[in-house]
Amino acid sequence: MRRFLISTFVIIIVVAVGLFGLDRALAAYAEGKIADETSAQVAKQGMRSGTPTVDVGGFPFATQVAAGEYDQIEIEIPDLVGQGLSVPNLTLVATDVKAPLEALRSGEGEITATKVTGSAVVPWDVVIAAAKLKDLTLSANPDGSLKVAGQVTFAGLSVPLTGSAKVSVAGPSSLRIQVTELAGTNANLNSVVKSLIEAYKDRLIFTVAVPKLPYSLKLSKVTPTPDGLDLHVFAENVPLTDGGAV
Repeated sequence: MRRFLISTFVIIIVVAVGLFGLDRALAAYAEGKIADETSAQVAKQGMRSGTPTVDVGGFPFATQVAAGEYDQIEIEIPDLVGQGLSVPNLTLVATDVKAPLEALRSGEGEITATKVTGSAVVPWDVVIAAAKLKDLTLSANPDGSLKVAGQVTFAGLSVPLTGSAKVSVAGPSSLRIQVTELAGTNANLNSVVKSLIEAYKDRLIFTVAVPKLPYSLKLSKVTPTPDGLDLHVFAENVPLTDGGAV
């Protein structure tokens, strides 16, 4: 009896290991195909990046395949560059992902996500260059608001400036930066210079175009952070593969 139990236990372990290996092989196959399509999407938008990494969430994966639905898929796109945009990392999360079992078996078909959300931090130097700001810099205050600083010449006088601005989503692929407060740090400025600073402030409204991102992602929110502007993006009913070969 003891030998029988040991043999049975060994068989169970071998089967379990085999099923686990098959499960991970299926997951790795799907991850590789989605990574390839992501690279193709990046190139399609006239951009380039490092090799995307894909993680199919949930275990066991095989049961998700059988149901034709995935819990969650995470996609990391490193070093995204192009169209005036430079992003160290774009993180995407695809939810309510569907892939027919037969599509995976045959290698023909597509994986689709009901929704894809993501975020990417655009460094301040890239934002400043895109906004074509001259003599001014942007950064985040501790409370998350947008800080403006710089030095500008008014009536022959070089004046250190400080102030604040607001940033908002202007459209699916553009954001708006508007300087709302601006003042000289020198308390001895005369009224003429102060008036010039105020007039200068009123002209500081910029619309910054965001290049087309993979999977037709659109802007939904923008938040200042110490490292840059955090762009939040989304897309709906997204094909994660091209439908030709999964």
